[in-house]
Amino acid sequence: MMLRKRAWDMMRDDFPVVQEDASLAEAIRVMRKSMVEDPDSQVVVVRTKSGKLKGAINLWKLFKAVKKSVLKDENLKVDGNVDWDQQFANACLICTQMRLDDYLITDPPILKPNEPILLVLDLFIKSRRDWALVVEGDRVMGVVYVTDVYREMTRDMVQVF
Repeated sequence: MMLRKRAWDMMRDDFPVVQEDASLAEAIRVMRKSMVEDPDSQVVVVRTKSGKLKGAINLWKLFKAVKKSVLKDENLKVDGNVDWDQQFANACLICTQMRLDDYLITDPPILKPNEPILLVLDLFIKSRRDWALVVEGDRVMGVVYVTDVYREMTRDMVQVF
Protein backbone atom coordinates (compact mmCIF):
# COMPACT_ATOMS: atom_id res chain seq x y z
CA MET A 1 0.00 0.00 0.00
CA MET A 2 2.80 2.43 0.90
CA LEU A 3 4.40 2.18 -2.52
CA ARG A 4 1.19 3.45 -4.11
CA LYS A 5 1.41 6.77 -2.26
CA ARG A 6 2.16 9.82 -4.39
CA ALA A 7 3.42 13.30 -3.54
CA TRP A 8 -0.11 14.69 -3.77
CA ASP A 9 -1.27 12.11 -1.19
CA MET A 10 1.17 13.51 1.36
CA MET A 11 1.39 17.19 0.44
CA ARG A 12 -0.01 19.95 2.56
CA ASP A 13 -2.05 22.24 0.39
CA ASP A 14 -2.29 24.94 3.03
CA PHE A 15 1.15 26.55 3.20
CA PRO A 16 2.53 30.02 3.94
CA VAL A 17 3.10 32.35 1.00
CA VAL A 18 4.56 35.83 0.58
CA GLN A 19 5.07 38.04 -2.45
CA GLU A 20 8.58 38.67 -3.71
CA ASP A 21 8.56 42.26 -2.42
CA ALA A 22 7.80 41.20 1.19
CA SER A 23 10.29 42.00 3.91
CA LEU A 24 12.10 39.36 5.89
CA ALA A 25 9.98 40.35 8.88
CA GLU A 26 6.81 39.58 6.89
CA ALA A 27 8.14 36.11 5.99
CA ILE A 28 8.88 35.50 9.68
CA ARG A 29 5.40 36.68 10.64
CA VAL A 30 3.72 34.46 8.02
CA MET A 31 5.74 31.39 9.02
CA ARG A 32 5.04 31.94 12.69
CA LYS A 33 1.30 32.22 12.03
CA SER A 34 1.42 29.03 9.95
CA MET A 35 3.21 27.20 12.77
CA VAL A 36 0.29 27.86 15.13
CA GLU A 37 -1.90 25.57 13.01
CA ASP A 38 0.89 23.32 11.76
CA PRO A 39 3.99 23.12 14.00
CA ASP A 40 5.92 21.21 11.29
CA SER A 41 5.58 24.12 8.88
CA GLN A 42 9.04 25.41 8.05
CA VAL A 43 8.89 26.75 4.51
CA VAL A 44 7.44 29.95 3.09
CA VAL A 45 6.76 29.94 -0.65
CA VAL A 46 7.76 33.17 -2.39
CA ARG A 47 5.74 34.16 -5.46
CA THR A 48 6.26 36.82 -8.09
CA LYS A 49 3.64 39.51 -8.50
CA SER A 50 2.16 37.48 -11.35
CA GLY A 51 1.78 34.47 -9.01
CA LYS A 52 4.64 32.33 -10.33
CA LEU A 53 7.11 30.57 -8.07
CA LYS A 54 10.16 32.71 -7.35
CA GLY A 55 11.61 30.47 -4.65
CA ALA A 56 11.25 29.60 -1.01
CA ILE A 57 12.69 30.55 2.31
CA ASN A 58 13.00 27.98 5.05
CA LEU A 59 13.50 28.10 8.78
CA TRP A 60 17.30 27.77 8.53
CA LYS A 61 17.56 30.73 6.17
CA LEU A 62 15.42 32.77 8.56
CA PHE A 63 17.68 31.78 11.46
CA LYS A 64 20.73 32.93 9.49
CA ALA A 65 19.09 36.25 8.69
CA VAL A 66 18.04 36.89 12.29
CA LYS A 67 21.48 35.89 13.56
CA LYS A 68 23.10 38.25 11.09
CA SER A 69 20.85 41.12 12.14
CA VAL A 70 21.23 40.44 15.87
CA LEU A 71 25.00 40.08 15.70
CA LYS A 72 25.43 43.10 13.42
CA ASP A 73 26.45 45.24 16.41
CA GLU A 74 30.16 44.72 17.14
CA ASN A 75 29.57 45.72 20.79
CA LEU A 76 27.88 42.37 21.34
CA LYS A 77 31.16 40.59 20.79
CA VAL A 78 33.27 42.99 22.86
CA ASP A 79 31.18 44.01 25.84
CA GLY A 80 29.64 41.46 28.18
CA ASN A 81 27.02 43.95 29.39
CA VAL A 82 24.42 43.86 26.65
CA ASP A 83 20.87 45.11 26.77
CA TRP A 84 19.39 42.10 24.98
CA ASP A 85 15.92 43.60 24.83
CA GLN A 86 17.29 46.62 22.97
CA GLN A 87 19.41 44.39 20.72
CA PHE A 88 16.37 42.33 19.84
CA ALA A 89 14.36 45.48 19.08
CA ASN A 90 17.22 46.66 16.84
CA ALA A 91 17.33 43.27 15.11
CA CYS A 92 13.57 43.41 14.49
CA LEU A 93 13.96 46.83 12.91
CA ILE A 94 16.79 45.55 10.72
CA CYS A 95 14.69 42.53 9.69
CA THR A 96 11.90 44.79 8.47
CA GLN A 97 14.38 46.37 6.10
CA MET A 98 16.12 43.20 4.90
CA ARG A 99 15.18 41.80 1.52
CA LEU A 100 14.10 38.22 0.95
CA ASP A 101 16.33 37.97 -2.12
CA ASP A 102 19.41 37.71 0.09
CA TYR A 103 18.07 34.51 1.70
CA LEU A 104 15.86 33.11 -1.05
CA ILE A 105 16.28 29.48 -2.12
CA THR A 106 15.88 29.90 -5.87
CA ASP A 107 16.26 26.22 -6.70
CA PRO A 108 13.98 24.53 -4.17
CA PRO A 109 13.45 20.78 -4.39
CA ILE A 110 10.52 20.22 -6.74
CA LEU A 111 8.17 17.26 -7.02
CA LYS A 112 5.45 16.51 -9.51
CA PRO A 113 2.11 15.65 -7.91
CA ASN A 114 2.09 12.06 -9.14
CA GLU A 115 5.65 11.13 -8.13
CA PRO A 116 5.70 7.99 -5.96
CA ILE A 117 6.82 8.00 -2.35
CA LEU A 118 10.17 6.38 -3.12
CA LEU A 119 11.06 9.21 -5.53
CA VAL A 120 9.97 11.72 -2.90
CA LEU A 121 12.29 10.09 -0.39
CA ASP A 122 15.09 9.95 -2.95
CA LEU A 123 14.72 13.68 -3.61
CA PHE A 124 15.00 14.43 0.11
CA ILE A 125 18.17 12.37 0.36
CA LYS A 126 19.78 13.83 -2.78
CA SER A 127 18.85 17.45 -2.01
CA ARG A 128 19.66 17.11 1.69
CA ARG A 129 16.47 18.95 2.49
CA ASP A 130 13.57 17.80 4.60
CA TRP A 131 10.93 19.45 2.43
CA ALA A 132 9.95 19.81 -1.21
CA LEU A 133 7.45 21.84 -3.17
CA VAL A 134 4.82 20.02 -5.20
CA VAL A 135 4.54 21.94 -8.47
CA GLU A 136 2.39 21.48 -11.55
CA GLY A 137 3.11 23.87 -14.39
CA ASP A 138 3.83 27.23 -12.76
CA ARG A 139 1.61 26.55 -9.76
CA VAL A 140 2.76 25.41 -6.32
CA MET A 141 0.15 22.92 -5.20
CA GLY A 142 1.63 22.02 -1.83
CA VAL A 143 4.59 21.22 0.38
CA VAL A 144 5.74 17.76 1.46
CA TYR A 145 7.89 17.41 4.57
CA VAL A 146 10.06 14.46 5.47
CA THR A 147 7.81 13.96 8.49
CA ASP A 148 4.89 13.38 6.12
CA VAL A 149 6.85 10.69 4.28
CA TYR A 150 7.88 9.13 7.59
CA ARG A 151 4.27 8.97 8.76
CA GLU A 152 3.17 7.29 5.52
CA MET A 153 6.03 4.80 5.53
CA THR A 154 5.69 3.82 9.17
CA ARG A 155 1.89 3.61 9.06
CA ASP A 156 2.09 0.40 7.02
CA MET A 157 5.12 -0.87 8.94
CA VAL A 158 3.31 -0.58 12.26
CA GLN A 159 0.34 -2.51 10.89
CA VAL A 160 2.62 -5.33 9.64
CA PHE A 161 4.40 -5.78 12.99
